Amino acid sequence: MKLRRDISSVPLRTGAETWSTIVELITGSDSIDPSQLTAAASVMATLIAEELHAENPLTLVGTSHRLVIYCSFGADALIQGEDVDALGWNPTAGDWTLHVPCGEDDLGWAGTTLANRAPRIKLHQAGEPPAVLEEAGSTAGSLSVDWGALS
Repeated sequence: MKLRRDISSVPLRTGAETWSTIVELITGSDSIDPSQLTAAASVMATLIAEELHAENPLTLVGTSHRLVIYCSFGADALIQGEDVDALGWNPTAGDWTLHVPCGEDDLGWAGTTLANRAPRIKLHQAGEPPAVLEEAGSTAGSLSVDWGALS
């Protein structure tokens, strides 16, 4: 199952405040490796400020639901306001990976930095799905149904 959350960003929140709101949403007292999210703060604040996440969500894959997080910017952020619906589970309580879309110009430096500071956060080219979702899609695509045989 996939769940969606929308977080208002610039101008309502800075990139750093948006990241802090995301971290608060996805962590709890039983989170695994929350220090990686803190260590990634400067990189994530910069990437969020690029405003790619209005169309390209962050995707958190863990032991339960898949969570997609979109950010809104400009007038959309102001209209949406500060409220964020809480989650009914802690998506970082077990094994988890956060897949983050990134612009081509930032993939090199941001990828290297996150690999050292926060290896649970994986970057991928904006506009393309994370590799883990491409793999899942290719498996699902191998199923074919002969609807004529069912009649």
